[in-house]
Amino acid sequence: MAEKLYESYGYVGTEKPRAYYIPFAGKEEWSDNREDSSAFTSLCGKWKISAYDSFAAAESDLDREPTTDIDVPSCVQYYGLDFFQYTNVDYPIPFDPPHVPCKNPTYHYQRYFNAKKAEKQYMIFEGVDSCFYLYVNDRFVGFSQISHRVSEFDVTEYIKDGENKVDVLVLKWCAGTYFEDQDKWRFTGIFREVYLLSRPEKHVTDYKIETSQSGDVTFKLLEGCDAAISFLGEEKTVKEGEIVVFHVENPRLWSAETPYLYDLDIKTEGEFIREKVGIREISIENGCYLINGKPVKLRGVNRHDFHPTKGAAVSIDDIITDLTLMKHLNVNAIRTSHYPSCPEFFRLCDKYGFYVLDEADLESHGCSSSFPGRREGYLSDLPEYEQAMVERQVMLVTRDKNRPCVIMWSMGNECGWGKNFYACSHYIKSQDKTRPVHYERVTVKVVDPKTGECTPRFPDYATAPVDVVSRMYASPEFMRDCFLNDKEETRPFVQCEYSHAMGNGPGDLKDYWDVIYSSDRFMGGFVWEWADHGVLYNSKGFRYGGDFGETLHNGEFCIDGIVSPDRKIKTGTLEMKKAYEPVKMELSDGNLVVTSRNYFADIVCAVEITYKDCDSDKTSETSTIALQPGKSVTVPLSRKDVRYIGVKLRTVSDESLVEKGYVFASQAFTKDVDMREKLTPCDVVMSKVGPDINVRAGDINYLVDGVNGEIRSVAKNGKNIFKDKITLCVYRAVIDNDRFIKASWKEQRLGLCIQDAYSVTVTAPDEITVDGKVASEKNTPVVKFTLCYKFFTEGVKTSIKYVYMPLRENSFLPRIGLKTVLDKEYDKIKFYGYGPQESYIDKRFACEKDVFETTTEQSFVHYIRPQENGSHYGTNFAEISNDENTVRLQNSDGFSFCASPYSIETIDATAHDDELPVSDATYLNADYFMSGIGSNSCGPALDTRYRVPDKGEAEIEILIK
Repeated sequence: MAEKLYESYGYVGTEKPRAYYIPFAGKEEWSDNREDSSAFTSLCGKWKISAYDSFAAAESDLDREPTTDIDVPSCVQYYGLDFFQYTNVDYPIPFDPPHVPCKNPTYHYQRYFNAKKAEKQYMIFEGVDSCFYLYVNDRFVGFSQISHRVSEFDVTEYIKDGENKVDVLVLKWCAGTYFEDQDKWRFTGIFREVYLLSRPEKHVTDYKIETSQSGDVTFKLLEGCDAAISFLGEEKTVKEGEIVVFHVENPRLWSAETPYLYDLDIKTEGEFIREKVGIREISIENGCYLINGKPVKLRGVNRHDFHPTKGAAVSIDDIITDLTLMKHLNVNAIRTSHYPSCPEFFRLCDKYGFYVLDEADLESHGCSSSFPGRREGYLSDLPEYEQAMVERQVMLVTRDKNRPCVIMWSMGNECGWGKNFYACSHYIKSQDKTRPVHYERVTVKVVDPKTGECTPRFPDYATAPVDVVSRMYASPEFMRDCFLNDKEETRPFVQCEYSHAMGNGPGDLKDYWDVIYSSDRFMGGFVWEWADHGVLYNSKGFRYGGDFGETLHNGEFCIDGIVSPDRKIKTGTLEMKKAYEPVKMELSDGNLVVTSRNYFADIVCAVEITYKDCDSDKTSETSTIALQPGKSVTVPLSRKDVRYIGVKLRTVSDESLVEKGYVFASQAFTKDVDMREKLTPCDVVMSKVGPDINVRAGDINYLVDGVNGEIRSVAKNGKNIFKDKITLCVYRAVIDNDRFIKASWKEQRLGLCIQDAYSVTVTAPDEITVDGKVASEKNTPVVKFTLCYKFFTEGVKTSIKYVYMPLRENSFLPRIGLKTVLDKEYDKIKFYGYGPQESYIDKRFACEKDVFETTTEQSFVHYIRPQENGSHYGTNFAEISNDENTVRLQNSDGFSFCASPYSIETIDATAHDDELPVSDATYLNADYFMSGIGSNSCGPALDTRYRVPDKGEAEIEILIK
């Protein structure tokens, strides 16, 4: 074919888009499994493939049969046929729309299949990246693009009885690539299912179902032959273009909490189609988004199609695995970022109960970085691209219009703003008036840092044809102070992306949900994102951008999921689960009050209460409660004046992917108690050893460096306890959320700073005071401090006063505290603080304050890219032990500590978790203050409340036992 179809935005031979369904021969044949239909023939499985460096080379060689095996669906990168590449914003090809490189990897797929010629036969591809040419029995059938659409071809005249051959040429790049610049691995191939449908000559083609909260179910036959529509025992006949209405008295309404589905049957001669209808109604009233009249909260995640060993070729079982885990984590909403998921995904969301923000396969983010003058909305403003953008709305809305789980249409993601979106919105609204239209980029207001005023980025902010205000990573303060106080804004607010879950994070979920629950104007939000995109390919561990030799990539920015690539729980996962709990628990008048945050479904659960006063005093009791939506139940407490009251709510039956007995919500109420061990004053003997000071207190000897004030050694009964000095530390291994502050830390050389002293003075018979600084070469000191050591029989009390002097505006310290090293045999940990998982000042929502026991290895969190981890906030005592001695840290106000098998330097220098060396010691940090986690890898800067303060006073006692 001389014409370069792949550099146009058209199609050849594809059927008109329709609502998705699979027909069966009759009612008696129908099942939930589409493969049980006699009309359905799967073409998945083993195919043959050959790889070429261009379309021209592949087309000229089309007569040659491929010889290499490949699974369909799959991605060619996992078969060594192309390189892996992850980019976020940048286009992976030169920016020259609609042209693509002549060296355009092209893949010739081929398979044989047996078929019996029927009246009408359609070959269906559910997803091919990026475009493809279809041949059946050596005849050209057609061409399609838009990677995540359903492409349907009438192959009736090409099919013959017996053996048939299908050839598919798949191109890596096409004109559509400019509209598919999503933040993901750039996979290629037939990545979704392929099958053949056999149908009668006359059949239903397309239809539309709409419902109302009052119980009306409206069916419109958009295209096709006459059909009989049956619903709740009533049957009506409908012709093309006609509407029939059924009415249900006291309908059982569909919601994510109550996913009840009615059967609606469509019968024609020789075919039966069953639709699962969810009766529900969506509206926006008084600035609030309502489902069935209630201002629901979307406790959401953004979900890409991704599997670590299969890429974009996820199976139905993979989807069910995701949905099951989401239910366990209290997720009720999914944004299909940034393209429609496969058709079966939506039927599963209907069945199990998820709200879906369905997004068009449209993103042109790369315009913002391609070259000067190309703003993000460049393509969105050019009239020659209007139809290409509208076509992506057509594929979205037409296919999924009958799915009750779809509660909003999203026109796309990160395409800037341009007049083409007016045409996109007009199309959606002309086809569906029952759902709002969403698009984030136009509803951005910028806060002036000097005046605090919020001003729109685009002049048509208020009049743009979108129905909700959507933002990415707007701070809780913006939501509360700017949006709610905007007198001109009348739309509801949703965070289509928030709380960027990269690495050790996120640390701001509680803050967001405190604001979200404060007003019905807030719809909720979708955490970015569901799963880390770590690839497993010829490696022991997960890999990210840049690990495959590619020169254009965005590194570990794809490791940004709330769960791991293999769907393991992370500490951030638990924070989300806690924030998304469907209940609120409080103590009131000495009793437990449990309040439902549901809007539609009762919550019947077992309440398990545990009381603790000391390690040996522990009792439990269990009762069952029934919570009506929005209502509260008071549960009497048999013990009240205790240190710890822990509550767990368990399911009492199997519920929509969640098993009986599962803990879906928990809360601990703790009363701080002083668990410090006594420090006994004693006679202290000090003597000079050169410039240093030897200190004898009881049976412990200390050597204090007389030049810089560090404690160089600690020995008990003549045996050294520490492998290294005890010194001040202001640096931590960089976490992903330190992305924007780490340059300032590097400029200040925080990782190279050392403790130095202006003076080291014996200020009392049992006390040494160090006036000093923490500094490095080149720069002025970052910290000036006064550090006091007071010695006792059991150990030493360290107390500090300090002032932090940042070299850059808006900079802050990662930490300020003490660090030292112990033999690796010091691997047993007992502490009283926030746990059992790692905790930080802003990442402890899912933690309890209690006494926990662990080990250095168990406490270490294996992030794909190693980073600061395993700290415990609010600790009042921590003991690190071997079989002989114990180092005990304690204070009354709370500190952070970490006992790690790896040093800060090792963690910082290691690119992948599986590349960490064998541990050689236990590295101990005891922090007077540790900065929080936040979500600033993409979200707002860390709140000042969670930063190491610019000046402070604190103490930590070190006991040797």
